[in-house]
Amino acid sequence: MKRQVRRGVFETNSSSVHSFTMCSNNVYKEWENGKVLYWEDKEKFATREQIINEMKTMRWYDGSLRFKYTEEEWNNPDVVDDIFSDERIRTCEEFFDNYDYETFEDKYTTPNGEVVVAFGYYGHD
Repeated sequence: MKRQVRRGVFETNSSSVHSFTMCSNNVYKEWENGKVLYWEDKEKFATREQIINEMKTMRWYDGSLRFKYTEEEWNNPDVVDDIFSDERIRTCEEFFDNYDYETFEDKYTTPNGEVVVAFGYYGHD
């Protein structure tokens, strides 16, 4: 069996699912308080407005717009919520209200006094 080492990657040969994210305690508090959302596929936190603005400019490889919505649709919370759901953009509550997997959250204080939060989910698919 050949082993391959890849930096920044966690993987197993099992059929289990793992999601592991780390962020500062300040960002985590903003997420808990609903100030930012977590865009799981892009592994980043941003406000609703920042995410919408980014999505409006996202393009496929051929240069065509990825999301073809009118301004009226982008201003409709129900439409945006559906897009966010499909794109795995979640509030803290939505992330931890995971019926398919177990979730976890843990905090660690570095020797310099910085608080880091690790969170994610795990289970079998």
